[in-house]
Amino acid sequence: MPPSVAELLTTKRVLLCVGTGGVGKTTLSAALGIAAARQGRRTLVLTVDPARRLANALGLRAFDEHVQRIALPAMGGQDQAAALDASMLDVKRTFDRVVTRYARTPQSAQRILGHPFYVQASTALAGSQEYMATERLYECATCGQWDLVVLDTPPAEHALDFLDAPRRLIDLFGSPAFRKVIAPTTRLKSGVFRSGSMVMRGLQRFTSVEMFTNLLEFFGELSETFDGFVQRAEQVQQLVTGPDAAFVLVSACDPTSSDQAASLSRQLRAQHMTPAAWLVNRVLALDPTLGGDPAELAAALAGEWSQLGDAMGGDAEQTRRLAEQVAQTANALGRLAQADQAVVQRVRGLAGANMAVVPVVRRDEEPHDLMGLSHIAQALVADAQA
Repeated sequence: MPPSVAELLTTKRVLLCVGTGGVGKTTLSAALGIAAARQGRRTLVLTVDPARRLANALGLRAFDEHVQRIALPAMGGQDQAAALDASMLDVKRTFDRVVTRYARTPQSAQRILGHPFYVQASTALAGSQEYMATERLYECATCGQWDLVVLDTPPAEHALDFLDAPRRLIDLFGSPAFRKVIAPTTRLKSGVFRSGSMVMRGLQRFTSVEMFTNLLEFFGELSETFDGFVQRAEQVQQLVTGPDAAFVLVSACDPTSSDQAASLSRQLRAQHMTPAAWLVNRVLALDPTLGGDPAELAAALAGEWSQLGDAMGGDAEQTRRLAEQVAQTANALGRLAQADQAVVQRVRGLAGANMAVVPVVRRDEEPHDLMGLSHIAQALVADAQA
């Protein structure tokens, strides 16, 4: 029997919500955080690229790295006050802290932070956002301030990029060949990169020697932090593959999205990161019997409405036509609901017996305030297998 969402919220230190873009992952991450906070856990929702609409729904003007406390409204007869913390990843500030932590001396850290190439490297270096997301996750999960951290993983075509890209960055920093290339760059008076060498003359065709020299100097300075990067990556790996962490898949209720989530699940398992729950978002929840015979439904509706029609001065023909139109609409919605239920059943088959599958009911509009998010949170923990 897989753990329910409520059990995950009370037993784990880290929940990582993963999924492709446009499936409502950020909204459900916030809802999970609200649900945990209402259960009395000190909870932080850490997001990467939130929509302004979500900030407004949480009662915030905007997200930033500073942790913001959100007072949750009472609901369902609960008198106990609850609060949620929220923060957005700031890649540059997180990178600054990493450099300061791993540089050998404060002076060395200042040289790196003040280097002309640093600003671009700290925000645009391939994998930097994803690496810093895991770095910030580790900071928050181990500082002791929160019982649970919910990470809304970075949006990506392949949702495991937030783990794969840091590995690629570490592979680069840990590469003996790369380190050999940058090792002599603090002097640049010998080796293949000395002034006037064949390599430097060849590089003049593509870029200025001065720019390339400055780049090598930058990586030479940064190299003293490489071991720290590698060590933290290993610590993050231990955290996300350990018993205190759980992955939550998020997909929309359609075959394409569920196939993408199933592929993501296989990738996670291959990396020894087993997903614990699958949230199927935007499920149309209607009485499936509405997909029955529209003629029978129209006749039933006409019978029910005839007295109302007479009282309102309407004629029988008008009532009959209205009943037929309502019946056709109800019939179409019923078929859509049945199709969504078929997707949910298919997801249960894809998930297997060890993963909780939770349908999240489609709403008329995206939640626009804390109460709307709270209703979603309540539904997530009400019945994990509903």
